[in-house]
Amino acid sequence: MLTRDQAKALTDRVLAMAHADETHVSVGSGRETNLRFANGSPSTSGESTDTTVTITCVIGSRSGTTSVNQIDDASLEAAVRRAESMARLAPEDSEHMPALTPQKYETIERAYDADTAARGGEALPVGVKACLEQAASAKVVAAGFAETRAHSAALANSVGLFGYHRSTGAYLSQTSRTPDGKGSGWACSSSRRVGDIDFAAVAATASRKALGSVSPRLRAPGSYETILEPACVATMVQLALGAMDARSADEGRSYFSKPDGGSRMGERIVAPGVHLYSDPHDSRAPGAPWGAGGLPQQRVDWINDGVLTALQRSRFWASKHGGLPVPPPSNMLMDGGTGSIDDLIASTKRGVLVTSLWYVRALDPRSLRFTGLTRDGVFWIEDGRIAYPVTNFRWNDSPVEVLKKVVAMSTPVQVPPRPSRTATTVVPALKVESFHFSSVSEAV
Repeated sequence: MLTRDQAKALTDRVLAMAHADETHVSVGSGRETNLRFANGSPSTSGESTDTTVTITCVIGSRSGTTSVNQIDDASLEAAVRRAESMARLAPEDSEHMPALTPQKYETIERAYDADTAARGGEALPVGVKACLEQAASAKVVAAGFAETRAHSAALANSVGLFGYHRSTGAYLSQTSRTPDGKGSGWACSSSRRVGDIDFAAVAATASRKALGSVSPRLRAPGSYETILEPACVATMVQLALGAMDARSADEGRSYFSKPDGGSRMGERIVAPGVHLYSDPHDSRAPGAPWGAGGLPQQRVDWINDGVLTALQRSRFWASKHGGLPVPPPSNMLMDGGTGSIDDLIASTKRGVLVTSLWYVRALDPRSLRFTGLTRDGVFWIEDGRIAYPVTNFRWNDSPVEVLKKVVAMSTPVQVPPRPSRTATTVVPALKVESFHFSSVSEAV
């Protein structure tokens, strides 16, 4: 992983080689260590180190971009010339914005853990051993993936912009199956610190779900009161935030468009009490100091007490329609309530508990409707307790519509949306009035 001084020296070398009107450089450098396991034993392990330099050269309003992972002078020089050559051949960009002037990027210390960077990989065999021992004691078959990573990022341009950020991460995902293949459960954990990953607890959760999901009963498709575990909520929040863009709203192409033009900014679009925001300095899930195009990240309240209060806005769209540019967020945070998933179950007369969402695909951007499958354990709730497992479903619903129907929330926890491995999402479990299950899936 490059230090700040090393990254600055590298970007300076590239910029000195360029002859374009503008030159932009981004550098990613780091190490990843992983260990996979399946069928009761480790299967593969690996470690990779890499430094990638991405160069964009601008001539007039034309631009060309190339990437290289060799940083000797000859390779960098060839990459710069290639980017300049592509820029000369590219069409003019009517939305080109001039290079961003130097910005103030605050250091986010909590994003980096020195012990994870130096010795994170050493924790993986010990942790995976705990997973496999737990699976053996529960008499289930475990498969999973564990990873640690240390990464630095830098960006620079020919008008003096420079930024540097370093981060670490750790992740564990485990799927447990009963030996006959009739029950399946999944759990995961992620953090900036490998020491925060409780391998045995993740394994125990996956095993419990697998054993509990055997012999599911058929439940007819329909809309039911539903409890979504935090990993499912993380997926919903990710889908909603990804669509919150000012341009698509202003142009009438999104859920956040008004029928008569413009956006729905200032409207209550979800249930009162729902607060969705981002803050790169949040200690639970720190983000990055800059976003798209090098724009500094700041705290943004996207939805406050159910009201739409912010949309992503590019520099071009801000210059054309007014307002400040707002980059996509580098973390996702949602306030919740108190208590646990068990408390949500106890308060439910009849409903469905969904533990994981999978194979999510977009259906319609205007209604923000998606489809996907449940996976690895779906359970019917009766009189405040889990009564029995039910078969998996295909579901069709909108994340914003789901947030409209929130009736209760648990304490928020740090968990990534499946199958992401990031450590930048904090959300609660949700109980919603209804969630639409469109058909039955016979997959385990």
